[in-house]
Amino acid sequence: MAEPYYAWDHDHYCDLFVAQADVLAEAVSGADLTTEVPTCPGWTLAKLVKHVGIAHAWSAANVRAGAASTPVVARSLDLGLPDDPSGLPEWLAAGARRSAAYLKEAGPDAPAWTFGPVPHARFWGRRMVHETLIHRIDAELALGITPKVDPDLAVDGIDELLTVIPGTGFGDRELPHGNGESLHIHTSGGDRPGEWTITLTPDGYNWTRGHAKGNTALRGDAVAVMLILNRRAPVTEAVEVFGDEPLLTHWLAGTAL
Repeated sequence: MAEPYYAWDHDHYCDLFVAQADVLAEAVSGADLTTEVPTCPGWTLAKLVKHVGIAHAWSAANVRAGAASTPVVARSLDLGLPDDPSGLPEWLAAGARRSAAYLKEAGPDAPAWTFGPVPHARFWGRRMVHETLIHRIDAELALGITPKVDPDLAVDGIDELLTVIPGTGFGDRELPHGNGESLHIHTSGGDRPGEWTITLTPDGYNWTRGHAKGNTALRGDAVAVMLILNRRAPVTEAVEVFGDEPLLTHWLAGTAL
């Protein structure tokens, strides 16, 4: 597996975390929160906002708990949820600020339980950026808003996704695996083009950064590729797929967070 790579420093990730929460809060403010979210089957906008806000509080709580061997139980947190659902956008934005401020105060090297390879607060700053970004996109799609995403943030999101997938827990889903088949991903469109190669193994997968040939290649605009890899958009003419397309389908079937 490739070593975790952070495109920005910890404080900047925390600022991005707040910025994404603000965009999400603005998108749903005044909206019908009973609106269903097609990209999260069974969810309404209200449930989505609660989920994201709880994740924000949970991330800070895991840092506050220090180097624990098990995660904080989210149900144990005092979340301060509003009685009136119309207050959820404001609750979300305020909670993001509190959590991000705590992560900054703790510092990037503060020990914490995480489900990734980095057992420190810096994991949670980056994770909450992309957790919030993806669900902000979910909300915007549900409301008929075309999501706008910075290409460099999309590249970082792809890299982060590959880093955290093994530790997320997939319920009844099984991580993709194989016998050496490889998928190459190549993005363009920002200041930081991205390239990754994923190799399937009997136990799961390994991945590296950089150029290589694969049995399958997915190439295109960074935002389009990021949405596809997160199963928020289908493969369209915005990207190119070369080689064994069923391998890409196999990968997508078990990896979106």
